Amino acid sequence: MMRSADLCRYLNPVVYNSEAGLARQAGALIQCGESYEVPMRSRNQYDDQGQWEEWDDWEQPAETGRSYQGLFGVVVGLLIACILAACAAGTYLFLLPTLEPEEQAAPPLIPTLPGSEEEEATTPATVPVEQETPPDADEPAPPAPTADATDPTTVVAAPVTTPPTIDGRLSEWSDVSATTSHFLVHQAESWDGSRDLEATWRLAWDADNLYVAVNVVDDVHVQTQSGNLIFRGDSVEMQIDTAPQAEATRVNPSTYQILLSPGSFGAREPSAWRFRGTEAGQIRDAIGHNIVVEAAPTDAGYTLEAAIPWRDLNVTPTEGMVLGLALNANDNDSPGEAVQEVMLSNSVRRTLTNPQTWGQLVLE
Repeated sequence: MMRSADLCRYLNPVVYNSEAGLARQAGALIQCGESYEVPMRSRNQYDDQGQWEEWDDWEQPAETGRSYQGLFGVVVGLLIACILAACAAGTYLFLLPTLEPEEQAAPPLIPTLPGSEEEEATTPATVPVEQETPPDADEPAPPAPTADATDPTTVVAAPVTTPPTIDGRLSEWSDVSATTSHFLVHQAESWDGSRDLEATWRLAWDADNLYVAVNVVDDVHVQTQSGNLIFRGDSVEMQIDTAPQAEATRVNPSTYQILLSPGSFGAREPSAWRFRGTEAGQIRDAIGHNIVVEAAPTDAGYTLEAAIPWRDLNVTPTEGMVLGLALNANDNDSPGEAVQEVMLSNSVRRTLTNPQTWGQLVLE
């Protein structure tokens, strides 16, 4: 039960006029302010027929002022929370540079190449492990070798009309002059000092290929590597400068390094690998070549033959042409290990990256 004045406010608070004391709802005029009671059947109806039911869902209407006060408090709370979050984020970003350690700059890439000091390190995918420090830029280069057949650093390649058979056997080479690699130009710390290596070279040429024959004396044969790590086992190699007239004192795109492996005379077959210099004075893998190489074991070591296409050197050969050349032999006497213990060269002053120290090749 409720009083009529309360009912007026509940039924239609917009129409209700406290001064007039009247309220209209559902077409009925109710005199507000009197003290009679009006029975309620439902939230929005009243019954004047005398049939009343219990009012069990009565709720007093919320006061509008209090609702606005609650909403205002929520908005103010959210604004304060946003301001605090922004302050915290700004403080973190301001202090972050002082909390994180400075990153160390990566060391510059130093090319690592065969025929130099041995280093224990993980082998990269395309660059061998051995490394040699390039000569000081202020240091004068050694005098360039001359194309003199009496100079031991000058190698002569004989012209041939019939290419030799590349089978690793040297019966066809007896009439070709020989050059020996016997100057020690590199040694590893593990080397025991024994001089059990010697390599004798013979070279020939025609319009298609540079032909190579090598007789190697070596008491222990160890070759477990291939690809650009051939030099870490028993092998031979050639450093070639195709533009010696430029008198370059560091490797460049005109310089090549050819590795020739006899294999293991077992599961590992003979193979070859080619490097090429860059404009930056480094030597990188020159993947893809047409070099043919074969080898055969001997009582004293092994023999090896190879045919190196001139196109793999970007050269068109002519009679009398002079190229830069160093002929080197690598030795490993430690079975089960991959280490370049010794390198012998035909040039006593041979260095890794200075073509002026390599010697010369003359095409007869």
